[in-house]
Amino acid sequence: MARILYFSTLAERLGKTAEELNLPPSVQDLRGLLAFLRQRGEEWPVYLIDDKIQATVNKNFVELNAGINDQDEIGLMLSRR
Repeated sequence: MARILYFSTLAERLGKTAEELNLPPSVQDLRGLLAFLRQRGEEWPVYLIDDKIQATVNKNFVELNAGINDQDEIGLMLSRR
């Protein structure tokens, strides 16, 4: 399972700081993960906008086209851009 961490304002708005998630086969990169999470509705599509998110994979800052898998730790936070 991938471990998803939500930081700062994003954690407050989404109501969680972390979760473990089995990534579906269609989720190959961070953009795919954000699209998958936005399907939850409510606040998720409001805050998980691609150009407003900064992400880490295994504690390294990466671009949203970075590949991910079920063994990764993925951090998501709102970008200050």
